[in-house]
Amino acid sequence: MNNNIKLVLSHRPERALRLRRQLMAIYSYLLLWAGTVVGVEIAAFDPRTPHLLIFGSLFAANLVVFALVRSGFTERFKDPSLTMVQMFAGIVVITLLLYYARELRGALLSLYLIMMTFGVFSLDRRQQIVMAASAQLSFTVLLVYEWVQLPLTQILALSLSQWGVLALILAWFVYMGGYIHNLQQRFRAQRESLRQAHDRLASIAIRDELTDLFNRRHFLERLEEELSRTDREHIPLHIAVVDLDHFKSINDTYGHPAGDEVLKRFAALASQCLRRSDVLARYGGEEFVVLFPQSDHADCEAAMTRLKEKFAEQRYDFDPSLRITLSCGLAGHHWGESALAFIERADQALYQAKAAGRDTLRSSCARAPVSGASASGYPCRPN
Repeated sequence: MNNNIKLVLSHRPERALRLRRQLMAIYSYLLLWAGTVVGVEIAAFDPRTPHLLIFGSLFAANLVVFALVRSGFTERFKDPSLTMVQMFAGIVVITLLLYYARELRGALLSLYLIMMTFGVFSLDRRQQIVMAASAQLSFTVLLVYEWVQLPLTQILALSLSQWGVLALILAWFVYMGGYIHNLQQRFRAQRESLRQAHDRLASIAIRDELTDLFNRRHFLERLEEELSRTDREHIPLHIAVVDLDHFKSINDTYGHPAGDEVLKRFAALASQCLRRSDVLARYGGEEFVVLFPQSDHADCEAAMTRLKEKFAEQRYDFDPSLRITLSCGLAGHHWGESALAFIERADQALYQAKAAGRDTLRSSCARAPVSGASASGYPCRPN
């Protein structure tokens, strides 16, 4: 079992599933080979049955397919499992066994049905019809060959009944197989729809609807995580609280759609100017927060200054002459400090920035950065 796990081990679940199916096919052929060997020993099969050649070639082909699937080579094809190719090989092997089967032929016709089960979940109804027709044609060729080569040993009624039984069971299987395949497709579509709905709900739970930034609840969760990491590893952590200056007057003068445009413009610009590792969120109304993991105070201050300058340069369709600014309070975390106290210090710095006339940045008292802290810059791309 452990060896099987190693054989199918793959970082891609779809590939691992294909490899498991391939192993199932190999196990099935092993059982069929064992039954054939027993049949030869008890004279149920022709003693001249070349089972070693038949199954040896089959296993060699299956090992090649297994290697191709394991390497990912078959993923360039529409059917990465090569289902129809393998089923064609199975039809050939079954037809050869029926040729040597003697009195067991009637019972062994069910092998075609077993072979068809491998395509239930991979093949649509049209492809299943092709495989069923191939099986029926192979058996027809076998009967015609025997009537031409050994006419005296054939019984017409028996041959016709076997042909008819095979046609009936294959037709039934195509009907049921197509029905099962359609059910599976509907189930997959429903599962994909549920996954998409789950993703949308998950996004709604952590995102602000207007700006698509993280919301306050998610930001506080991330803050707690970063605080635990900071206290554990003694790495620097900073937080910035941003308030858009005189935002209420924008809503009162130009209307709420204009105010929404300003909020979305800030969100887009801040997302461009900050690092991917920084956590940007809408804290409420026109107030935003930024969490800077593993950054020293000077870098955070420079990043917010650049953002402040870029935001002041923005122009808006509802009033091209309008210049909107922001105020910012920045604080560095003190070891053992709670999330509430951390945010309150950044808030106090924000109030100081507003008291200083707005359009400015103020920092809370910050301790020296921990040695070895990352000091990577914040490239601010043009909006």
